[in-house]
Amino acid sequence: MANVTYCNATRRYAFDQVLTIPSNTREIGKVRDFLADQLEKLEYSPKVKMNICLCLEEALTNAVEHGSLRGQPAVEVGLTINRKVCIVQVVDFGGYTFNPEYFEKLSEVKNWGHGGRGIFLIKNLMDEVYYFFHPNERTAVVMIKNKG
Repeated sequence: MANVTYCNATRRYAFDQVLTIPSNTREIGKVRDFLADQLEKLEYSPKVKMNICLCLEEALTNAVEHGSLRGQPAVEVGLTINRKVCIVQVVDFGGYTFNPEYFEKLSEVKNWGHGGRGIFLIKNLMDEVYYFFHPNERTAVVMIKNKG
C-alpha cells in the first residue's frame, strides 16, 4: 500500500513527456495505450503494467469528471518512465480541494453505483501517491511505481 501525502506546496518536476488532452473521457484510452506501449518497451511485467495503466485511467477519470467541473477544456499528464520507476502526474485545472481519505472510506461503506473506488485502487496499487492542491487553480496527483 502506498504512502499518501497531501501537499499545498508546488512541486517542481520536469517530466520527460507532458501530454495535454481534451477534458473528455473518450481521450483516456489513447493516453492509456501510449503509456502501456512505453512500459512494454521498457519490459515492465504485465501485472505492473496493468496496475499502472489502471491507476492512470482512474486518475484521469477523476480529473475529467470531477476536476473539470468548471468547464476546463484540458487536463495534463506528465510521464517519466525508465527501467527502474514510472512516475505519472495527472493535473486538472478546476482547482477543487478534496479529502482523498473521505472518498476512500466512502467507497468502503456505500452500496450504490460506481465511483469512489479509484482513490482506493491508486493507493493500493502504486508505491507512492502525492496530492497537490492549489485552490481555484489546479489539483495534481503524482503516482510512483517501482518496476520491481
